[in-house]
Amino acid sequence: MAHIKLKPSKEHIIKFNPNELDKIKYPPESLEYAKSYVESNRLAEHDEMDIMLLFPDRILFGFDYLDDKVKRVVVELNPVTIFFSNAVMCSGQLKYYKDLLLSQAPDVKAIGKGGEPVNLSHAGMYFQLAINCIINLQAALESFANRVIPDDYKFVGSDGKELASTVTLKLYNSIPAIKGRKFRPSKYRRYNSQIDNLIKLRNHIIHLKPNGLTNTGYKGVYRDLLNFDYYKAIESVRVFINFYEENLIEECPCGNDFSFIVGQDK
Repeated sequence: MAHIKLKPSKEHIIKFNPNELDKIKYPPESLEYAKSYVESNRLAEHDEMDIMLLFPDRILFGFDYLDDKVKRVVVELNPVTIFFSNAVMCSGQLKYYKDLLLSQAPDVKAIGKGGEPVNLSHAGMYFQLAINCIINLQAALESFANRVIPDDYKFVGSDGKELASTVTLKLYNSIPAIKGRKFRPSKYRRYNSQIDNLIKLRNHIIHLKPNGLTNTGYKGVYRDLLNFDYYKAIESVRVFINFYEENLIEECPCGNDFSFIVGQDK
């Protein structure tokens, strides 16, 4: 899939000419505050103020940042689009590095009969991208859920008792209740299955510990990373997010693919 359009965390479409603002006569106290803010190291939130960037057709929200002694304004991006874009860029070379890893992994029948030494970087290049893809995909889901669910939202079960706020509960209970729409109908079952597999694998990665009777205690999760269908998972996350916020995840119209390259493949 082509690379993803990054979106601002907050914007307003305007229907007036921004140049008209130059004709407004501002109160002296407003001008004095603006002068004081510009000349100081004080950040806008200290005065409970927003930072906005004005464009011909919209207003984008951002934040101020002290770059040494220079106060700069940085546009604030929607983290959902950052995480999803990271996952897509990690996935771009996964098939290539998986094929490279497996093609150069020794056949058990040939072990002890010479051949090329095992190259750790081949495994490293694949698993680095795979793990980053998984973690960023779930981060996109959870970041989206946290934007939808208010801070004072109560997670309760059918018996009225308060529940722990798990990712699954947020995605399949809280968001549908808030949005008044459910992603669970049979039409989306295949996407739910992929999302469930994603959450399960991500949890195994984050809480990873050696497991098993042999000394290869991580073989289970590495096998899962080799077997996982990253492209179906990416599509499932895209469909889920866009079901609740239309076109939040969009491919850039340029159609170019950008991928992370993690090292030399020789």
